Amino acid sequence: MLERLLRLIQKHRGHIETGKLLFISLLALIALFVSIYVLWESPWTGFRFIYVFIPHLYLIPIIFLALWYPKSGLKLVGIILLSVVFFAFFAEIFGYQFSIAFVMLYTGLDLATIMVLLLYVKDRRLVEAILTDLIERGERKKEGDTSRFGGDFDVIIAALGSSDEHDREEAVDALSELSDPRVVLPLIRALSDDSPYVRRNAVEALGRTGAIKAVHPLMKVLADDDRYVRETAAEALGHLGDIAIPELIQGLSDKDWRIRVGTLVALRVTTGTISSLDLILETLSDESYYVRREAVKTIGRIGNSSIVPYIIQSTKDSDAGVRLRAIKALGKLGNEGEIIQVLNRCMQDTDSAVRVRAQEELNKINQ
Repeated sequence: MLERLLRLIQKHRGHIETGKLLFISLLALIALFVSIYVLWESPWTGFRFIYVFIPHLYLIPIIFLALWYPKSGLKLVGIILLSVVFFAFFAEIFGYQFSIAFVMLYTGLDLATIMVLLLYVKDRRLVEAILTDLIERGERKKEGDTSRFGGDFDVIIAALGSSDEHDREEAVDALSELSDPRVVLPLIRALSDDSPYVRRNAVEALGRTGAIKAVHPLMKVLADDDRYVRETAAEALGHLGDIAIPELIQGLSDKDWRIRVGTLVALRVTTGTISSLDLILETLSDESYYVRREAVKTIGRIGNSSIVPYIIQSTKDSDAGVRLRAIKALGKLGNEGEIIQVLNRCMQDTDSAVRVRAQEELNKINQ
């Protein structure tokens, strides 16, 4: 049943997306017309109190938007705020006096804002992609075939030019199953696909090729707009091992902070050999606290006791996230004497999370 449903969704994805937008638009229009009618009529019908319920109507399209388009979360928060301002404007015109904070809390618009932000952080569509992938892999195992393309390279390449996102995803997956050096260039081209899911699959496939040609394109993907694509690229570069190390070292000084972050993640999981930590240590003073956070984590993972003084310095960083990671790294690399002294100082930190982490590390030592 689930398989049939997913297949139906994939087959009619374009129509479904259009239907979703029309449905949301209809709900929004209904909310608008009802609002205008109630605000216009209620002064004469004696139901002036009903205005506090009107924002409930706007919750419905907002919730559907959040569920169906989670990566537009920040825009949806803006929509929520605009709906409140819009309502306040009309209410003022019709002579109503109320507290915006009261309406936000009473109608649940504050909860809608929180939900939208949570869905923005966790892409709900990823669940569908994972389920689809698992089902299709299971089917391919049963059929004894790698894909519906039958391993035909030319057919797969043709599918990469399809206007259907799902066809392109399948084509990239099919390329990843082939032991053919020709797959590298098509996979590199797929890194610029409009769909983040296609790009993510292409990144994973390139990481498995072990081809040196894949290194530079994957480095560029570390600056992709999609967070999951960036993370996948970092892991892929790490799995490429020694052939990626020279470019990763250069990436530490890239002007784009996202590439510097991705480079540090890749170095943290690499199967290759890092001959020197000097350039990684320099990133501990990077202008971006995102980079400094990853630098501390990476050094804590691959470093040794010789870099403890640098980690201790990071416990004084202006960013609490860096200090938290530095305390954890110290617990792995430092000796008990110097750690206790630093942790006691961190117990006086202005950030409560840092103080808690310091206490946890002290408890480990005292056990």
